[in-house]
This record gives sequence, structure tokens and C-alpha cells, in this order.
Amino acid sequence: MKDVNEFLNYKFFSIGKFTLDVSDLVKVFIIIFIVKLILWIVAAYFRRRVKHDKIDKGSAFAIRQIISYFLWIAALLLSLQAIGLNISLLLAGSAALLVGVGLGVQQTFNDFFSGIILLMEGSIKVDDILEFDNMVCRVQRIGIRTSQVETRDQISVIVPNSKFTGDSVINWTHSKKAARFNVQVGVDYTSDVDLVTEILIKVAAEHPLLMKYPQPFVRLEAFADSSINFGLYFWTESVFQVEITKSELRYSLIRAFREKGIKIPFPQRDLHILDVPAKFNSSGSELS
Repeated sequence: MKDVNEFLNYKFFSIGKFTLDVSDLVKVFIIIFIVKLILWIVAAYFRRRVKHDKIDKGSAFAIRQIISYFLWIAALLLSLQAIGLNISLLLAGSAALLVGVGLGVQQTFNDFFSGIILLMEGSIKVDDILEFDNMVCRVQRIGIRTSQVETRDQISVIVPNSKFTGDSVINWTHSKKAARFNVQVGVDYTSDVDLVTEILIKVAAEHPLLMKYPQPFVRLEAFADSSINFGLYFWTESVFQVEITKSELRYSLIRAFREKGIKIPFPQRDLHILDVPAKFNSSGSELS
């Protein structure tokens, strides 16, 4: 027992009145162990709730991140207190330094607090599909300063959190997973519009990624110069890869139209020459 006490009281170093011994380090390790244990229990709890559809993955991630940040901040303060540092004096002494540093890293603090807002507010969550800066992406991770998103080309982009809180961002999956899209197509003026509508609805019904409810529908959009333009509107939960879905629908429409003899016209122009000046011959060269 005496040896244990001697070991725990062994001093690594001392500066003035401050001393650091083995018992202080043991306290720090115990605090870190407890925090890691709590976080493991929290992670297991939320994995179970996500698995049973009691909470969505994005909300679970946000709550876990907030709990993690608060626990590690508490662990840091307790660890400083455990090794004998006066936290109140430390904060007071570093206040002026923090003000000076803060002026130089305003954007970093802006990103930091934006991350806290995102996690607490829940306006953007993991797996949400976003559109901003002419880019469609899926949220992979929301960090305390930056977030990671993945584009449709499977490119990871690191985005400062202030970008989400300060700019306009379209969240395709904020309130629900499905979103509405459309495919535009023009047909010849001689086409049977009822048959065209029937083909559009049939092609939509046969695609496996299009939702049955709400049902797809067709609009006659416009009488253009060379075509009658239709729009096929549909809902899908496959928002991130919807451009592939649109391409598949267009392929199917081309095959169906050709089978039924419906033409997709291309712009045509008629050129009417009213008069040819006398000084030009029929070949277009100038007469001498």
C-alpha cells in the first residue's frame, strides 16, 4: 500500500506552486475513460433507435454530436481542475488573448457557431440532398466547423458551416424524402395528343423508381414553333440520382414514340427569296 501511495504521489515536474504527479494523470485518464464509455452507450442507443425507425439517421447524428461536444468540453474542464489548475483564473487571464485572437479568426468562429446552429436546429441533417452554388450534393457529415458533402460525381467537398446558415440553400429532403421532378418532350403537330399522354403515363408507371402515389401526371406545356410540348411530372425518393432516372425515362419515351409512329420534330425554317437584284446572276456571282 505504501508503494502504491508513493507511486501515485510521484511528481513528474513542478513549476512554482503547480505540481503534476501520477495521481493527477490517473484522474485525467479516468475522466477520459468515463466520457468514452458514455459516448459508446449513447451511440449504441441511437443506433438501436435508428434501426427500429424511431428516429431518422440525420437527427440521431446531430444529437450525438451535440452530446459529444458538451461531454468533451466538460471533460477538459474537469481534467484541468483535476491537475490543480484554477479554471476561473485561467479563463480570466486568457480573456484578453482570446479577444485579440478572435478578431483575427472571425470567420472560424462564425463557422464554429454555425455548426452548433445546424446541429441544434436540424434544418440540415446527414443524408439530406442539398442544392447550392449550382451543385447538388448529399450531406455526409456535419462537423463543428465544416461539413462534408458528396456530389453526384462522387466527389467529396468540404464546406464551411457558415455557407449553410448565411446563404440560400435548397434542401430537397428537409420535410420528406420524396420530391417532384419533370421531363419535357415535344411532339409533331400531327400527333394524337391523347395517345401521347397515354404513352407518357405508361412509361412513368413502368419505371421502378417512380412513386405510385402521388401519381405521375402530364401537362400540355406550350404550342411551340415546331412542336407541341408536354411535361411528364413525377415523384421519386431517388432524389440524388434523379438525372439518371430522367435519362431512362427519355430512352423509354423515344422507343415508345417510334413504336407508335409519333415524331419528335426538330426546328425547321423556310427561306423565301422575294427578289434577286439584277446585278447578280443565278449562281450568286456579281455580273460585270
